[in-house]
Amino acid sequence: MAGTYTGLSWSDLPIDILLTILQYLEVPQRVAFASVCSTWQSASAASGVPSSSVPWFMSWTDLMEERKKMHGGRALACSFHNLLDVDKAYAVSFPSCFVACCGASHGWLIMVNELSNLVLYNPFTMATIDLPPVTDFSCVEAVYDDSGALEHYIFVKKRVHETKYLGTWFYQKAVLSCSPSKTGDYVVMIIHRDSDWLSFVKAGQSKWQVASTLPERGRDRYADCVYHYGRFYSITLHGMVEEWDLDEPNGPTSKIVVASGHPGRILSRHLVSTPWGDLLRVSAVFALEYPDRVRFQINRVDSDGCKKVTHAALMDHTMFLGLNHSSCLPTRSVPELLPHRIYFFSSPWMANAVDWLRRIRRGWGGVRTYDLKSKRSERIFPLCDREVGISPCEVWITPNL
Repeated sequence: MAGTYTGLSWSDLPIDILLTILQYLEVPQRVAFASVCSTWQSASAASGVPSSSVPWFMSWTDLMEERKKMHGGRALACSFHNLLDVDKAYAVSFPSCFVACCGASHGWLIMVNELSNLVLYNPFTMATIDLPPVTDFSCVEAVYDDSGALEHYIFVKKRVHETKYLGTWFYQKAVLSCSPSKTGDYVVMIIHRDSDWLSFVKAGQSKWQVASTLPERGRDRYADCVYHYGRFYSITLHGMVEEWDLDEPNGPTSKIVVASGHPGRILSRHLVSTPWGDLLRVSAVFALEYPDRVRFQINRVDSDGCKKVTHAALMDHTMFLGLNHSSCLPTRSVPELLPHRIYFFSSPWMANAVDWLRRIRRGWGGVRTYDLKSKRSERIFPLCDREVGISPCEVWITPNL
């Protein structure tokens, strides 16, 4: 009598075959490979891929330097780095249609394609989701040639821009409410135009909706936005915090939680949603009296304004700030991360910081940590020391598979 047939599974593949497969994959796909099962995870670790439990940072430094000379002419390419192995860089190529990045959120990148439209892209699974076109905005007009092909864009009815170039500066930052990998009910919010417009689109919608516009010639600009316990919040460089309701039938509404103040020597502001329920306002301030010329202030956003908090309020957590969706992670689950620290890129997050950054230009640049106890920063990775004024070209991203 024939014995019972037991089919083999993919996890039964010999280790040498798995290692051969891994040689043909770039690091994002190797990280995804490791999430399949314990056998594949062991093979991935044997091939030298660091853990995916901490944020990776991605750098487009070389591309941005080249773009200054080439005026934005080629597809995006970058390098991946892991905090647990910062001395090793992994070259990563992207689909040829991508020319810039304006954010990372929940394991997805928000990319700009060759038509200056936004695309959600998961570098670990290579999934893509197209977002509505840039021509939804009244300030952008498309011009077509006699054959009907897109020729260029006109911005605010007078400035002509190449289709690829417009998107490299039109979008300042984008964040997601949640991962599209987990649910189809997500929202994308963007800061754009000149950091004075705030717009959003919900999953399945075909049009961008403008939520707010700041005065064109005003001095204030949007600095960050975050999704926190069911609502989006935005913050300006002058410190105004707004809470947004995007589900009103007559359009988005907002209420001011914290009023604007004097900008002082603000380099950037960030909103951070914490695992224990607080919403934090984190401000990077130019401080001539400090050795590193920069200090961070943390305030808790409450219904009656902002209240200063100390490093103890982080409760053995650390923060990651930058072009990405600002995050706060527990260090007890990842001992390699330093508690009560802020990991940040020492490059301008917003163009408004340029005047102050000119005074700390020398020796600035790279990935740094800021110790909230000693109020000192330390460089942990030396990215290229670029000219001040180049758009942000580094971002933190945590795999979400």
